[in-house]
Amino acid sequence: MCACSYYMLLYVAVQDTFDKLLTGKSISQRGTLSQLKNDFSHRSVTSTVMNCFNHAENFIRFVTEAHVVYRGLQLAGIDDVDSDPNQPLTSAEQLVTEITEQIVQECWLLPCISDVKAVAECQADDNDERWCLCEAGIG
Repeated sequence: MCACSYYMLLYVAVQDTFDKLLTGKSISQRGTLSQLKNDFSHRSVTSTVMNCFNHAENFIRFVTEAHVVYRGLQLAGIDDVDSDPNQPLTSAEQLVTEITEQIVQECWLLPCISDVKAVAECQADDNDERWCLCEAGIG
């Protein structure tokens, strides 16, 4: 995939996420994108991703990493910074591995099998533009 296509897909994904989850009405609801944007001073982020792409992408990464860390702490039974994990462990590496596997199982969305099959069976033909928006990667 060429760089242009990658950034276009990333832009579309971030804009789609913002369209669904970033609403001014939810600013008082704990854990929403609006509340986190306000509390962590991400003032450069607007609902129009085209106007703030780098800030929007950084904000989505920040929120995703924060939620993953928070879920990891929940799974480890750690309530605050002074708590120890509530499960016996043989090593910190084992704990991190187990928690990581649980988080991936909870969060990983399996792709639609028909979409995967269509891409895998795609033959080079005149319709290759659908895979590369700028056409720089074609040919």
